[in-house]
Amino acid sequence: MINNTITNETKLELKNMVEEVERLTSQKDQITSEIRETFEAAANKGFDVKAMKEVIKLRKKDPQKAISEEDMRELYKDLLIEI
Repeated sequence: MINNTITNETKLELKNMVEEVERLTSQKDQITSEIRETFEAAANKGFDVKAMKEVIKLRKKDPQKAISEEDMRELYKDLLIEI
C-alpha cells in the first residue's frame, strides 16, 4: 500500500522521471532503427556488415587492449592451423 504522506512534489518528481524514461526509450528506439537502416544501406552497397560491426567494437576499446587481444587471436589461429 502506498504511503498517504507522499507529497504532491514527490508525486510530480516521480511522474517527471517516468516521463523522462519514456522519452529516452523513444529516442533509443529511433536510434536503433536508424542504426539498422544504416547497416542495411551498407549491405546494399556491398559492404560486409559483420566486419563493420567488428571494427566498431574495436574502435570502442583501448588501443593497447585491442592490439593485445588481436595478438592473442593470431596466436590461437596459428596454433589451430598447425593441428
